[in-house]
Amino acid sequence: MSVCVDLSGADRLPLARALAGAERVARAPLVAGGQPVRPRALAWPCAGEALNLPHAPGDLAAPDVDLLVVRRAVAGGAGAHLKLDDRFVYADDPYPYYVRHWCEHDIARAGWDFDAPVARSLDRAFVITHFNYVWGHWLTEMYPKLFVIRALNAAGVVAPLLLPATAPAYVARIARRMLPDLEIVTYDPRDEAVEIGLALLPPMLHRNYVFHDLLRWGLEQEALTSPRAGRPEAIFVSRGGVRAPTAFREMANEAEIEGIAQEMGLALLRPETLPWEEQARIFAGARLVAGEFGSGLHNALLSPEGCQVVSLNWVTDVQSRIANFRGHDVGYILPTDGRPRLFSVEAQVNQPFTIDPADFRRKLAIALERAETRAGMAGWNDAPDV
Repeated sequence: MSVCVDLSGADRLPLARALAGAERVARAPLVAGGQPVRPRALAWPCAGEALNLPHAPGDLAAPDVDLLVVRRAVAGGAGAHLKLDDRFVYADDPYPYYVRHWCEHDIARAGWDFDAPVARSLDRAFVITHFNYVWGHWLTEMYPKLFVIRALNAAGVVAPLLLPATAPAYVARIARRMLPDLEIVTYDPRDEAVEIGLALLPPMLHRNYVFHDLLRWGLEQEALTSPRAGRPEAIFVSRGGVRAPTAFREMANEAEIEGIAQEMGLALLRPETLPWEEQARIFAGARLVAGEFGSGLHNALLSPEGCQVVSLNWVTDVQSRIANFRGHDVGYILPTDGRPRLFSVEAQVNQPFTIDPADFRRKLAIALERAETRAGMAGWNDAPDV
């Protein structure tokens, strides 16, 4: 068990003082939060408290955007996780809650722990990663930090980005695409740690996936740079090409469901076969996104207001939080036995499931009809009786 140093309550100081002062840890306010992210109704009735809770009436407030500044820290391991005086750090805004939980309960220690010696030092560096490089976690927990770095660079706050050499190649590619002048420094986590005089930890732009409008502005800017011609507006996201031996669920009638989707006019998409620029271009213009719950479906984060999202299975509330933030209508189709296939950190066998093809066809038709008008949900009582 590793007890983390929680830096969430660090003093808030003006940016200039946080960067130049003597405080060991500080939070520099960048953009105020507090704007409401209002839940939207589900696209059709879905059973289960967990599915419905993110769509219950009531406002959720986006967090402030603060830059966490840490002096004399050491970064190492597969996620460039920070230690302060030999103790791992945690803070609400730069890290998702499970990072602390996994650290303090010794879950998957090999992913985040490190004892390599300090082999180099940097005066200052941005650190945006942690150990979980599953695409959906990168997209919602690390990618948004690049928008903060871009804004800081424009304000004259410049530093290299520190990455483990073992990080997926897409991390550096996407960072360089968004920030062509950004210096990237890598280290080998197997035998190196890096001392950082001034570690700059941008926020995820959400807390518990209640997103800040700064991310919306950044995503809209990305969408405006994408050519509009020639991209499908209704897509089915396939997981067929990324099925790993360790997968905890598998749609047994995947081929049948994909066939129905194509028959009804959806383009079959395997995001992992495309560069990020092409993925962003497609999702930024999508009026309907369907597929099995997972990282590929989370790419709807880039899709515009009014997009219809059909999720096969349910695992967490992340897709619902994305829908509330982006103004999507999301509907879930559970396995035929009515039981979601959930992830567990415990060792587990693969959980196959089947989606009712008639139910899928009926609900996809509802989503397609709405996508034609791009009207989205008008209120709380217009969900169809299906």
